[in-house]
Amino acid sequence: MSGSRTAPESSASWAEGWCGRAPGRVNLIGEHVDYLGGQVLPAAVDRFTTVRGCPAHAWSVESEVAGGLAYVRALGEELGVGPHALRVTSQVPPGRGLSSSAALLVAMVAGLAPDMDGVEAALACRRAEHRATGVEVGIMDQMASALGRRGHALLLDCGTLEYRWVPFPPSLVIAVLDSGVRRSLAETPYNQRRREAEAGMPRRRRHVDSELERVQEFAAALEEGRLEPLGELLRASHRSLRDDFEVSTPEVDALVERAWRAPGCLGARIMGGGFGGAVLALLEAGSETGFAAALQGVPVLFCQTADGAFARGGGR
Repeated sequence: MSGSRTAPESSASWAEGWCGRAPGRVNLIGEHVDYLGGQVLPAAVDRFTTVRGCPAHAWSVESEVAGGLAYVRALGEELGVGPHALRVTSQVPPGRGLSSSAALLVAMVAGLAPDMDGVEAALACRRAEHRATGVEVGIMDQMASALGRRGHALLLDCGTLEYRWVPFPPSLVIAVLDSGVRRSLAETPYNQRRREAEAGMPRRRRHVDSELERVQEFAAALEEGRLEPLGELLRASHRSLRDDFEVSTPEVDALVERAWRAPGCLGARIMGGGFGGAVLALLEAGSETGFAAALQGVPVLFCQTADGAFARGGGR
């Protein structure tokens, strides 16, 4: 998200206010397969966006993380609600691979419609993001923010929307590294890569097919308590994203290599839409200080898994 700070309307009636909160997410494995209906393995993380709102004469957003006005207007249209003034506070930094836009939208739904089914909430948020940005995002980000569970990853079939939780061990720490390469997906070949994969372009499909196998292997390893395979699966995923799907950059490749060599790192890969952005790494718990020191000033967020905004009951 990007833009400028916008103050709420003075007519806003905060006595009629509401509040919603939703987490950011990482995708452990399963990149660029969600919009093709494949299985992915994201996890909600302990960085949250909180939205407070009340009815007003016009939509407005007051936020240190600016630029959400197009998103919230689009979601208001999806939900069929009138204008609100919003105050947003966020621990989910934009452009850092944690899906700040999904956290904002899911938090808004959690405040406006807290009894909504979590899957329906995620679908409404995805439609709103399509409307606001024109980027043909998949459903993974919204589902993870809505339905993640602490101590687990979310094994999600993006075609059927069936999901189940997979245990994520406390002996592992999730690290998100900032490559420093800024980009808006709307200004990258993201949509082009999607069309190439949908059309069956051989290199793109080779990534998709191999990544789907890696998702299954990664989930099975977690469920069986086998941590050794996770690092190589992450490395293989990065190589595939770099060579077959062609969404990495030289700067990101260099950062991934540095992370692989850092103390306590099982494996690392580019995460998200690509063309810059974030790198995901899995670490042995307790190695955070040495890992950060080895990265020599690269911004790193260390995360644990967290509950989603609509995490109630069992998967389906």
